[in-house]
Amino acid sequence: MAEDGLDIGAEEGKSGGKKKLIIIVALLLVLAGGGAAAYFFLFSGPSNEGAAEADVAALANEPSIYLALDPAFTIDFMVDGRQRYVQLNMAVKSKNAAQVNAVNLHMPLIRNSLVLLYSSQSFDELQTAEGKAALKVAALDAINGILEQETGQGGIDAVLFTNFVMQ
Repeated sequence: MAEDGLDIGAEEGKSGGKKKLIIIVALLLVLAGGGAAAYFFLFSGPSNEGAAEADVAALANEPSIYLALDPAFTIDFMVDGRQRYVQLNMAVKSKNAAQVNAVNLHMPLIRNSLVLLYSSQSFDELQTAEGKAALKVAALDAINGILEQETGQGGIDAVLFTNFVMQ
């Protein structure tokens, strides 16, 4: 009988150890599942910041696209009682093909805005390098402003003066 008692206790110890092992494994699975769920919700959900960064990174690898704004802009000025003219050929640069297409689509509105911008300039200021640089920045802002108004985003990287004649 003593042997029977030892065997019973040994079997109870074994089944108690199995129960503890099952409980520990179940707790580990629950913790691992919770950690995986937390990781999933924190790192794999859609994010506007991640999408915007991915778009910028994708566009950075694209070649630049250039679009000439033809015909040339001709603006007249009255300076000291004399008629003066500025003839300006320009192009825009972008890596976003959709926005270059939008420039083509909204060309009448863009040209109108640029003509008003150019005719409001001072002939004397346009003769300096600083004046020309400021005009490029103002033209870029005007074009991107129209694109943001019409399409919801800018997208033009630079304005390039391909010919600038003052007479």
